[in-house]
Amino acid sequence: MVAFPATKRTFDVLVSAALLVLTAPLWAIIILAMTLEGALVASSRGKIFYRERRVSEGRIFMLNKFRVFKQESLARAQAESGEISTKELEKDGRNLTSTGRILRRVYLDELPQLWNVLVGEMTLVGPRPINLAVAERHRAEGKTSKFIFRAGLTGYFQSHKGLKFDLEQEQADLQYIDFCRRASAWKILLRDLQIIFISVYTVLRAEGI
Repeated sequence: MVAFPATKRTFDVLVSAALLVLTAPLWAIIILAMTLEGALVASSRGKIFYRERRVSEGRIFMLNKFRVFKQESLARAQAESGEISTKELEKDGRNLTSTGRILRRVYLDELPQLWNVLVGEMTLVGPRPINLAVAERHRAEGKTSKFIFRAGLTGYFQSHKGLKFDLEQEQADLQYIDFCRRASAWKILLRDLQIIFISVYTVLRAEGI
């Protein structure tokens, strides 16, 4: 386990708290849109939030998202495999609600993860969290990044997803973790700010992270 920098944690708390306040009107619009769609379309009805077990620093936590899937699609996936893989569900657009399609395109379904950051289950920048099935596969393959560092809302690999990489995601994550281990607090802060700005730009261009 890599010691989590205190300055990084302070930055996480300040930024996530500020963003939760600033995006409150957006949350209201999203919840209203989901509620209205549910009232008009029976297949889109269901809970506003979706929670899934993920791994961060080797520990299991409940990741928060706005629900973008039809309830019947989630129930079917749960019944078939016991562990829902949202990546698999996303491959078939019929599993998504109309509001969900819009939210996924600009990654607004990830907004509730700001709460995960605020309470310390995630960080703003770090290796993306994985579900339990993928975690077991990573453990068997000797991939350690998801077990030694706090999971991030975004990361260097995700923010540059549209570019060609010489590094695989695991290597990129390990390089970032090693940077956090060696660098000063202010260098980590500057690197995180750079990754966040690139991520925001990527999302605004609807390129995905």
